Amino acid sequence: MKPNMMDTQLFYVGHDKHFSQALSASADAEKLLCKCTTPERISDCPATKPRLVIIDAALPLAGDPEKLRPLKTDSTCLVLALESPESSDPAPAGGLAEIYDDHLAKTSAPPLLQKKLQLYLRTLNPHAHSSEAPASQDPIQADAPPEHHTLSKKYADLQEQLSQTSRNLKLQQTVIEKINHISQLSRQVNCLDLEKIASVCIAQIPSLISARFASLYTYHADKEILCLLRHNHPYSIAHLVDITKHPNSPMARAIQQKKLLLIEDFSQWSPQDSKALVRSFAPNYQSNSCIIAPLLSGDKIQGVLNLADNIDHPSFDRKSDLPPVRVLCDIIGSAMSNITLYEEAQERARTDSMTHLLNHRTFYDALNKEVNRARRYGNSLSLIMVDLDELKNINDKQGHLAGDAALMHVAEKVTQCIREIDIPARYGGDEFAIILPNTSLADAMTLAQRLLEAVAAEPIPFDNKTLRTSVSVGVAQYRPESTVEEFMNDTDSAMFEAKMSGKNRIHIACCPDPQKSV
Repeated sequence: MKPNMMDTQLFYVGHDKHFSQALSASADAEKLLCKCTTPERISDCPATKPRLVIIDAALPLAGDPEKLRPLKTDSTCLVLALESPESSDPAPAGGLAEIYDDHLAKTSAPPLLQKKLQLYLRTLNPHAHSSEAPASQDPIQADAPPEHHTLSKKYADLQEQLSQTSRNLKLQQTVIEKINHISQLSRQVNCLDLEKIASVCIAQIPSLISARFASLYTYHADKEILCLLRHNHPYSIAHLVDITKHPNSPMARAIQQKKLLLIEDFSQWSPQDSKALVRSFAPNYQSNSCIIAPLLSGDKIQGVLNLADNIDHPSFDRKSDLPPVRVLCDIIGSAMSNITLYEEAQERARTDSMTHLLNHRTFYDALNKEVNRARRYGNSLSLIMVDLDELKNINDKQGHLAGDAALMHVAEKVTQCIREIDIPARYGGDEFAIILPNTSLADAMTLAQRLLEAVAAEPIPFDNKTLRTSVSVGVAQYRPESTVEEFMNDTDSAMFEAKMSGKNRIHIACCPDPQKSV
């Protein structure tokens, strides 16, 4: 059983109310009565029973060996209470080291403070846990093992146990603090903004584990390529990493294994397959330790986060650094996957499922924007409408799959003929449209002619045979006084005229010669 208040007395000499309250709470748990006193009343602490006297380091008394020496008896455990473990107040040294049995931090966590009290009680009551020890037997001899260890030896062993407990508690506290930090970061990365996620990865995550360098790559599984998104290195690093060409790079290993790698020392780390490890930029780092974390969503890799060079230690720690990074990378991987799914949904809503050109609705939005821009800045704007000739005849005779092949053929030629700034769309059915910003009517005609020839020149392979088709094209220049609907009608009418004039030709809207077609 535990020693109770009838066995041991606890006294706190000091004025720290918060510490006094914490001490009293821990004493209650040990069935002790904690009494607070002042230096002037120190003589009121009787030594007739085992007593634990804790003296606040802030008191002048704490550093006066002459006044403390009378307090030191065989039945007294004298402890110095410091402000904190990092306090500038010294631990007992010199003459004081012979007087004080121990020192503790006033900021000790309650579990640690209670374990300290348990240690002191076991020192003062060495036979308290043995109900068979005679009451008259000497306390030291009652607790002594067969080897007749002294009380000081037992005290040293207990002190080492307590120190280990203290280190474990501090480690747990560090991990808990990091997990709390993660909860804040997780709210920031749980978004549909890849730039914001990259900012958190590079600007905030390194401080979580005292990493000097960080880099974030996105992964394109179809090409097996890593693309650098952001980094904080003061020097150049690889912007593209081809996994097929560098299968032994650290990031390639992490991707292949789909597993977070914490490498404490590259010089001592050997892969299981014993292949040579390639580290092209190794001289740029100040240590041989790093964390390489694949960002996973389910079984799919979204990217890789690299953390290197621990600022405080030679290497990263598996117990305190790995858990928070693993949790955070799971969150980031899911967030990146959500962005990909969102963008794919947005793309499907904007484009035609067959040709992957803009759909009818998106085309009108783009045309409105370009018309407004042309009005505001006085820029030229042209529009081309394209109709696939004889699509109904192809569907009726060859089947709808042949018709689809013809539509894909036209879409492919449209994409090949236009510039990067041009905006192609599948207007609907067998019609296509191309918006040409900053384009004169003459330049629009040149593009239309190139498209007309490209469609007709190349046969379409289908079902072990070939098809041939052509297009009718209408071209119009935007007139500042016209509306978007009038602009569309002008171009559509021009295309209709080209179709009615014999197909496989171009007609220009609002031409001085209304019969002119090419």
